[in-house]
Amino acid sequence: MDVSKARVAVLCENQYQELELWYPVLRLREAGATVVIVGPARGEVYASKLGYPAVAEVAIGEVTPDHFDAVVVPGGFSPEYLRRNKSIVDFVRASVTGEKPVAAICHAGWLLATADVVRGRRATSVPTIRDDVRHAGATWLDEPVVRDGKLLTAQLPNDLPAFLAGVLDFIAEAEETTRPPLPEYTPSSAVYRAPALLKNRAAGPGSANYRAYAEFG
Repeated sequence: MDVSKARVAVLCENQYQELELWYPVLRLREAGATVVIVGPARGEVYASKLGYPAVAEVAIGEVTPDHFDAVVVPGGFSPEYLRRNKSIVDFVRASVTGEKPVAAICHAGWLLATADVVRGRRATSVPTIRDDVRHAGATWLDEPVVRDGKLLTAQLPNDLPAFLAGVLDFIAEAEETTRPPLPEYTPSSAVYRAPALLKNRAAGPGSANYRAYAEFG
């Protein structure tokens, strides 16, 4: 498939790692792909670990794996929030089991473990969560980038060039298919206008559980 015809979903939640989200978004846009930032809620702002904002262009409930040719899962601590969302877990599981290319870097191994899609596979991650990946049934390799079929995993931001080269290989190998139209959306920008501040609020009246959210400072 020519990259100009490809659609790629990049998953977003709070405390993402800045380079691991924006490098794939901008690199793939530069190559000509249609890149969609997908989060729990359309139009919601998400704060990176350092307060860099990203806005979800569509909500996870508006799309299925059939809308896309590949999925990218950035790291940071956002996978801890992503894995709490059943719709996102189901999306990743359906993508992997349906032989849709999925690329996950750094702590994104947490989401793969929760989706139970690394069992019996070779994979890598940031070394601090290697036990989590192993306990999920994977053979963890201390390598910058590991490809097992249509699952691509990488360790750290320095590995992003090789990681994105792998994503572009996935796209080049893919065959064109008929896909449902994407929901209408406004592409978001990487322009930094104000920091996004991460806050917490009660999950409900009188609840001792909290939900993280971000807003512009």
